[in-house]
Amino acid sequence: MIEKKQGKINELIYNRTIYNNGTSRLYPTVIELEVLIKEIQKLNETTKYIKFNPFYKNSKVNTQIEYEDYMFYMECRDNFTKEELKIHWTECMDRIHDIPHEATHYDNMTKENQITARILYPICTPDDIETYHLYLDNYRCYINEILPILFDDARKKLNLRYEDLAFGYFCFEVHSK
Repeated sequence: MIEKKQGKINELIYNRTIYNNGTSRLYPTVIELEVLIKEIQKLNETTKYIKFNPFYKNSKVNTQIEYEDYMFYMECRDNFTKEELKIHWTECMDRIHDIPHEATHYDNMTKENQITARILYPICTPDDIETYHLYLDNYRCYINEILPILFDDARKKLNLRYEDLAFGYFCFEVHSK
C-alpha cells in the first residue's frame, strides 16, 4: 500500500497519482504534469523533496524506456552552502549521467552539464517558495525542449516505425515527501 504523506503538496500528488485504495499508481502525461506543477505552485508551500522521472511507454511493442538522465529531483534543506550545492550536483551527475571521471566535480563540468545539473537537481530552502516555483518552471520548460529529442531516441531504441508512434506517450513517475 502506498502511504499518503502529510502536507498539501504531498496530498495533491497522492490524490493525482494514486488510486485503488493506495495500491496502484498513475503516471501523468506531459500535459498532466504541467497541470500538476501549476496546481503545486498554487499551494504556496514547499515539500522536503519532489521527483519527476520521465519514461516513454508504447503499447504497440508493449515496453517502456525510463529516462533517468532527465529525472528532476528537488530538495528543500534548512541550510546549505554553495560548496554543498556543488557537491550535490556533482554526486547527482556522477551517479546518473555518463560524465568522464575527471570532469565530475561541478567546477570541471562543461557549461552544458552545469546547466543540466542546476535544472535537474536544484536545492532550495523550505521557506523560499518563489525559488521553489522557479525551479519547477525551469524543469517544465526543459522537458518541453528535450521531449522531441527523447521521442526520437525512443523511436530508435524501440525500432518503431512512424505509424507505431501513435501507440506511445511520455509520462512521469512522481514522488514527494
